[in-house]
Amino acid sequence: MHGAASPASGKRVSDRRSIPKSRQILNGAREIFLLSGYAEATMEEIATKAQVSKGTLYNHFDSKDDLFRALIHSEAGRIAEELPTPALEDPNPASALRQMGLAILKVMEAPATVATLRLIVGSLGRFPRLGGEFLTHSLGPTVEQIAIYLTIHEAAGGIQILDKHAAAERFTRWCLAHVMERILMPDQPQRTAEDCSAWVEWMLSPAVSPWGAKT
Repeated sequence: MHGAASPASGKRVSDRRSIPKSRQILNGAREIFLLSGYAEATMEEIATKAQVSKGTLYNHFDSKDDLFRALIHSEAGRIAEELPTPALEDPNPASALRQMGLAILKVMEAPATVATLRLIVGSLGRFPRLGGEFLTHSLGPTVEQIAIYLTIHEAAGGIQILDKHAAAERFTRWCLAHVMERILMPDQPQRTAEDCSAWVEWMLSPAVSPWGAKT
């Protein structure tokens, strides 16, 4: 049965010591999940694609659920590593945040990331918390870095942002919302540098005072 643990799971390599083999399995799993979706994919197909035995597969992952979660968490880690951090020495919040917004859009709109987002959306019925876990591990580190930047440089923007973390989170989710819109409606135009600049200027405008900002 799909998702059921194998009797061999008691012998599972609990600490994932065989990292190259785990990566080989995850690469195979990614191909199968993208081709068939979570529900239709089988551990047999994944083992074949990864060129490992079913015993080896179950030594590394207890079940299809475990393997799918591991794949999504691995993708989140990849995205977190690809996202740059804001230049803390840049005294111009508008410039720094504009560059961060463009960088986030570039990583999130990459074909590999879009494919992962589609997998997550398609599996939310079975894994309702997986989307939140993915955001925490992918965009979470960038949110923290932006919050640190705002703490250091908010005075240069002429405003006081009461909740730096909430502001940083809303900023990154603006980028994510555009990507999700393009997944649902592929004919939507990509955001441009001008779009990103306008969003940043709105965010930092004392007259607007968004996200709990206080002039």
